[in-house]
Amino acid sequence: MGHLVAVQQGICYQKAGLPPLINDDFFKKFMPGSKPDGAFSKDEIVHIKQLLVITLDQLETDYNNLVFGNYTAWFTRLGTKVTNIDDCLEFLSFHEKLHSGTIMALKRLGTN
Repeated sequence: MGHLVAVQQGICYQKAGLPPLINDDFFKKFMPGSKPDGAFSKDEIVHIKQLLVITLDQLETDYNNLVFGNYTAWFTRLGTKVTNIDDCLEFLSFHEKLHSGTIMALKRLGTN
């Protein structure tokens, strides 16, 4: 879930030349290509859950306030070109579904 926050901040805010809502250490820990370095404490899990809500709420506010006008185009690892915040949000939805499915599968494995 920390990865979902980091990616959202990277592709929505950093690609638009805006400062992310998370600190650099959090981003580095969960950025694309990162891997967990151990178990997370309950406090860390609570913090990540809070960030999921806070950053999504702020993204909606910022989108409605049209702050993403200076967006830099980029290509996903699948070769899809993302040229503006609307393309970005469409990709973000795909990305979150992909990882949410993995999280649910891992959760099921852990409860059997």
